[in-house]
Amino acid sequence: MWCRYWRMSNVPPPTEALAELAAVLGDDNVRTLVRTFLRDFPASMSELAGGDRKNRHRVAHSMKSNSRLMGAMELSQRMAALEARLEKESGADVNADDLTAVAADYDAIVGPLRAFVGE
Repeated sequence: MWCRYWRMSNVPPPTEALAELAAVLGDDNVRTLVRTFLRDFPASMSELAGGDRKNRHRVAHSMKSNSRLMGAMELSQRMAALEARLEKESGADVNADDLTAVAADYDAIVGPLRAFVGE
């Protein structure tokens, strides 16, 4: 039988949004959500960098919502701006500067999120 063990963390939720969510769902469930965000975000960055415009729009929307759920408001706002640009065929596409800025916003929150989940 295979079991996966997570290191337990006594670190409180790093954002008000996560603290409010933990009050409703419990810390363990919120830690699972945060782990999923940390696992999926890099893959979403890759999708945002390539593929068709419709898919990049969908990915930007998802990244916006997930970032907001984590309480990463700057990242969520950046993703909202990209989503709005990609929604219009005449809007500017995602460029290298956008990806660098998204990565910097993610890097700013990843440490506290990892501490919360015990990584």
